[in-house]
Amino acid sequence: MTFSLPSRLALLSLALLHCNAVRSHAEEFGGIEFPGGASSFADSVIQYDPAFSGGNVPTAPSFLNPADALGPPDFSPASGNSDTGAVSLGSGGLIELAFTDNVLTNSGDTDFDLHIFEIGSAVEDTFVAVRPNAATLALLVSAVDANSDGFLDLGSVNGATSSIDIDAIFSGFSPGQLVFDAVQLVDDPNKDGTTGATIGADIDAVGAIASSPIPEPASLTCALMLSFWLAGRRKLSRNSK
Repeated sequence: MTFSLPSRLALLSLALLHCNAVRSHAEEFGGIEFPGGASSFADSVIQYDPAFSGGNVPTAPSFLNPADALGPPDFSPASGNSDTGAVSLGSGGLIELAFTDNVLTNSGDTDFDLHIFEIGSAVEDTFVAVRPNAATLALLVSAVDANSDGFLDLGSVNGATSSIDIDAIFSGFSPGQLVFDAVQLVDDPNKDGTTGATIGADIDAVGAIASSPIPEPASLTCALMLSFWLAGRRKLSRNSK
């Protein structure tokens, strides 16, 4: 089957519309610019274990839903236990969050790459680890996996809203060379209080500042249509010689 030039131009227009529809737009959250916009944030819960280290667990009903740590920061403060949009880790508790439409990468410079939104005025330290893909794991053979669970340690953040520069920990790599698909947060029971209805770090969101999108079906359609149009252009060019 062959297509005329007008038909190919129409297909090109459709392809460009697809490209524009799936393109991410930079957005600012909490004073931090995320180049990937809302898609920069964690998308699914791998596990939530507020009793991970054997400490006390939170009891406030509105702080027990791990899904409240997904997506952009959206904590809404109110009175009593009616606050919504954050999850309490518990004393020594753990949460693991995955990225599904994007991945966390390194920026290759001194800019921050990962941002953790914690709510509340108390300074509650949290240990942070990231899960590399197979290619990245092969590059980071000397990295520390303290729990032997596939997550590489990045150290800790010290309460409130905290950022991490991955390149300061894993140095010497080109921008985007390191790829991580999940983040693990573990409350530090030695730095926080050990009682309370919302004990432990209260996590609102986890976002990848340095982020790379995972192509969606619409993106693949866009690429195929553009390839088809370019192939037609090359054929027309050869026939005109």
